[in-house]
Amino acid sequence: MRRLQGEHGSVTGMLIIVLFISLGFGGLAVDGTRLFLARRDLQALADSAALAAASSLDEEQFRATSGDQVRLEPQIARFAAVAVVVTSPWPSDGRGSVEVVGNRVTVHLERPVRLTFLGILGLGSQVIGAKATANPAVG
Repeated sequence: MRRLQGEHGSVTGMLIIVLFISLGFGGLAVDGTRLFLARRDLQALADSAALAAASSLDEEQFRATSGDQVRLEPQIARFAAVAVVVTSPWPSDGRGSVEVVGNRVTVHLERPVRLTFLGILGLGSQVIGAKATANPAVG
């Protein structure tokens, strides 16, 4: 049997390349799903916080106008939004802000998500974000 010279070990090199490609696709599947689910949960939290804040009405004005006009109480709205975020399983390295402008509440949330398989390939963690806006409504 004749052996080709210069071809020794080429299967090992191709096997390593195929292994890294498989790891990359597996990482996309697992870590992509992790990012998608984390983003969905973060958006739900931002929505909840914005809705809680939009429920913080200035009751004196509401009663004085017989419910025809609503106005947010900015401090209470911020407190309500922060209370929703703090009582959730919010990571300690997450960031967020609550903005109250007129009758509009905007909640911005960000948090890092640690990647498992793609972290091996050098991507580490990714920061995801969510934004929700809400206004108070009358019946």
